[in-house]
Amino acid sequence: MSDQPNANRRKFLRQASAAVAAIPVISLAGMSTAKADNPKAEDGHRHDYVNNAADAAGHEDYSEGEKCKNCAFWGGGDAEWGQCFHADFQGVQVNASGWCDEYVGA
Repeated sequence: MSDQPNANRRKFLRQASAAVAAIPVISLAGMSTAKADNPKAEDGHRHDYVNNAADAAGHEDYSEGEKCKNCAFWGGGDAEWGQCFHADFQGVQVNASGWCDEYVGA
């Protein structure tokens, strides 16, 4: 028997594994440049959004400790700004210490 079919199969599996492993790396590289282009949400953006949750203390829906960084819509980011997965906040970054009336506990 020849080893040629097994060698071809191994070569194909190595190349396919490398291609699949590269997908997340390529996705992350694209996200970092896109994130830098997104403007930062300003107070009053939508849903009574504020960049500092302490400014929402008088809002009827606000509860102590609620911040964007611990909301179910939080998509991550750096220590100060990140992505929100809520439809009304697409295309802007929100402050990790911010708050809006769409807050959902994670």
